[in-house]
Amino acid sequence: MSSTREIATGWFDALTSGDFERAMGYLADDVEWINFTPVPGHNDAMPWIGTCHGKDQVLDSLMVFTGVVEVGHEELVDLVVDGEQAMGVLYEKSTVKRTGQVFEIEFIQWLTVRGGKIVRWKSFTDPSSILRAMKGKAI
Repeated sequence: MSSTREIATGWFDALTSGDFERAMGYLADDVEWINFTPVPGHNDAMPWIGTCHGKDQVLDSLMVFTGVVEVGHEELVDLVVDGEQAMGVLYEKSTVKRTGQVFEIEFIQWLTVRGGKIVRWKSFTDPSSILRAMKGKAI
């Protein structure tokens, strides 16, 4: 069985290269995917956020994201692993397709790995620059 570090490294490599098919292979069939909590009137302009259950819902969420955002550059800048937990710090510079505005963020993905699969994924970031770009306002 693969270690938490091997699973996390493979996941981040697949995700940052845009290989969603390979990335899905790292997720448990019943994965819990928590991508922020929508707050009406604040961050709900990002239609891909919320909690998903299962790989199909996760893939749907990723397709919504890539429908709205042209991912420019995404890279893993740090990885911390402790037992079944892994936390990756990622940097992303992308463009909102509708407005043409660029945003830059650093975000954390917190993974829980059991049985060689990611069973829980949670994202943390300050979405201000994304929301500004979605409104068409330059940084």
